[in-house]
Amino acid sequence: MSTLRTNLLAAATGAALAYVLPAIYRRLRPSTAASTHAVRGGSSHVNVPHDELSRLVAACLEKAGTTPKHAELVASVLVYADSRGIPSHGVNRADFYCTELERGLVDGQAEPVVEKDEGCCAVVNGQNGLGAVCSARAIQLAIDKARTLGVGWVVCRGSNHFGAAGFWAQQALREGLLAFSFTNTAPFMVPSGGSTRAVGTNPICVMAPAANDSYQLDMATTTVPIGKVEVMDRLGKGLPRGWGVDRDGRPCTDAAEVVVGGGLTPLGGYAETAGYKGYGLGMLVEVLSAVLSGAAVGPNVPSWNAHRGKPMDLGHCFIVLDPKRFADGFDERLGSYLAQMRGLPGQVLVPGDPEREYERAAAAKGVQLHTNVAKSLRALAARLGVDEKLVPAPLAQLDATAVRGSLMEREGSGLAKK
Repeated sequence: MSTLRTNLLAAATGAALAYVLPAIYRRLRPSTAASTHAVRGGSSHVNVPHDELSRLVAACLEKAGTTPKHAELVASVLVYADSRGIPSHGVNRADFYCTELERGLVDGQAEPVVEKDEGCCAVVNGQNGLGAVCSARAIQLAIDKARTLGVGWVVCRGSNHFGAAGFWAQQALREGLLAFSFTNTAPFMVPSGGSTRAVGTNPICVMAPAANDSYQLDMATTTVPIGKVEVMDRLGKGLPRGWGVDRDGRPCTDAAEVVVGGGLTPLGGYAETAGYKGYGLGMLVEVLSAVLSGAAVGPNVPSWNAHRGKPMDLGHCFIVLDPKRFADGFDERLGSYLAQMRGLPGQVLVPGDPEREYERAAAAKGVQLHTNVAKSLRALAARLGVDEKLVPAPLAQLDATAVRGSLMEREGSGLAKK
């Protein structure tokens, strides 16, 4: 009798769960969706032709104080991110880059210097110039060394924000090389068990060539990069639970509080969901990018805001390998592996698949920008006095008289609270 009751109870419970769980899932889905979906979410977007968007961003940067050549490079890095569906590192950053240039926090004229060059290794000093300019010099040096020696390992110091890590690894990927791209950043991560930010968002990027294919991993070692928090603020949205903490280390969904008083969670989230793993990976990137290069490390990196009053002194690390120096058939084996993973039951993708889909859409329809981000770029161009002829038609139609300023600019000014 006891067994019968147990079986009946189990059957009833199973039936109830079958009915209730889908409903619960539907309720929870908006707040538990992928972080990228949260940032891209909503229907208010404009599409801008790639080249027109790049020219506008470059014009803004040049007006702010950099050279035409440097402006073109930085614009290509920012538009690359939006083209791949990564708005956290896209033209959303243009206004803050321009603010740094205008205030003399970053030297828009500086050229990087190779300080040490021995065998497969080198150190590049960015001279407090634009991070993209320093990185372009370093990744090309690493590529050249990999072609000659099989491996190129180049680190940088004295640099600034370098954009999406994938942009740099992709330079080597296009030449059939396997590449790693790392950078430390201002400390936004609050380590597991702590209440003070001490580690950057510190991305890990790896790209490898395959037969008619490629593996493209580009991820922060925090649950999300700080740029996603800023985009959510521009959209006037609260943050999904798990992205950040307040100044006391408690879970927080207010973007301004996370940026100004609290910080980001490590990859994995809170301690009970193994956030210590993301914390450890973030420290690893500090070692490779900053400790190895002599750049500022972890808690010693100044806050990334418009009121910091001193150079960031960020460090980068680029490692490039020539797979042909190893076992024959690397491209074919990796291609087979990627196909095998995509062929698993369900809807399995491999790193880089979603980004490639966005690139195809951007090429066909234009680069997608959320309307609030597009308005901020429109307002920036107007403030800097950029020729109206350079403003793409989709942006010229926007009313940009009232836009939310950059959280990174507001941090430290006492204006970050909503």
